[in-house]
Amino acid sequence: MEIFRVLRIFLVFTIFFLMGDPYCSVSSSLPERLVKSRAAHHNYTAISEFRLLNRKTLEYCPDPNPYLQITTSSTAKLFDEEYITVNIAGVLLPSTHHWVAMISPSHSSVAACLENAILYAQTGDTASLPLLCHYPVKAQYVSNDTDYLSCKKKECKEKVNGICVLSTCGASLSFHVINIRTDIEFVLFSGGFVTPCILRRSQPLTFANPNKPLYGHLSSTDSTANSMRVTWVSGNQQPQNVQYGNGKSATSLVSTFSQTDMCNTFYLQSPAKDFGWHDPGYIHSAVMTGLNPSTKYSYRYGSDSSGWSNWTTLKTPPAGGSDELKFLAFGDMGKAPRDNSTEHYIQVIYMNIMQLYD
Repeated sequence: MEIFRVLRIFLVFTIFFLMGDPYCSVSSSLPERLVKSRAAHHNYTAISEFRLLNRKTLEYCPDPNPYLQITTSSTAKLFDEEYITVNIAGVLLPSTHHWVAMISPSHSSVAACLENAILYAQTGDTASLPLLCHYPVKAQYVSNDTDYLSCKKKECKEKVNGICVLSTCGASLSFHVINIRTDIEFVLFSGGFVTPCILRRSQPLTFANPNKPLYGHLSSTDSTANSMRVTWVSGNQQPQNVQYGNGKSATSLVSTFSQTDMCNTFYLQSPAKDFGWHDPGYIHSAVMTGLNPSTKYSYRYGSDSSGWSNWTTLKTPPAGGSDELKFLAFGDMGKAPRDNSTEHYIQVIYMNIMQLYD
């Protein structure tokens, strides 16, 4: 009879566990606001270990390895868009917990931030301060290099009588980088995203032209098709110009936004207000006037001091009332990296949309 009693108690506890809160595994370690945030985001953005990285206190690992290093394939000024190879060498024991983060700007502190205690309190995370000053822009586990854990990229460090007695392992990761107007740095971590600590840091990399006018967008101002608006981003707040047609020019209006402009709700606090903030640069907008409907024009935007975009051709829409109608519409296209990185927020559908667009 005793065995049946034990089995009955075990069954009761099992049923209780299975019927419990699906987030009970984290409720004891995360504040109530964050648990509710996780519930609100369920099946949408989710909260990954990487998104909780800002709630860690990052310190240097007690690592005496003299061979360990992290370098990049490029040490020159960076283009507006390119892929950078990050090389890790001198690893004595490869681990699934090793990862590399891209930090921007490079002087961002990846240590504790006592002075930000009030800002972090808005997330409801008051039990374990200090926390991370800035989110890494993106990160990859070193094991994304499939040769890493098996140490296929081996290098001999010490020989005795011509025989290698100490060898180390290496890996290479590819990061897609765009001009975000501040320098960047790659940091090698151990401990995974849960218990991270710093092993090594690369040398900072800078972009060739942080003020470069980039990411131009066109929009129609009205149904007459006699004008088109061009909007772009630059690191320079001085007004710039759009040149078009046969020697025509229009000067831009300049705007930007700050951390205080970011949205907030009680349960879903915006990380853009503090540890997730990155300077957006300056938004330029200029209107090309005197255009004709259904006509092709060449244009470029920028300035002599900040640089110019490439010449691009547009075709104005037909005039209002025309029988001709062609348009492409999509919405909420999401966001995803072009490399194998993990970011704080990813919607893979973005890549499908961009491939269709290309």
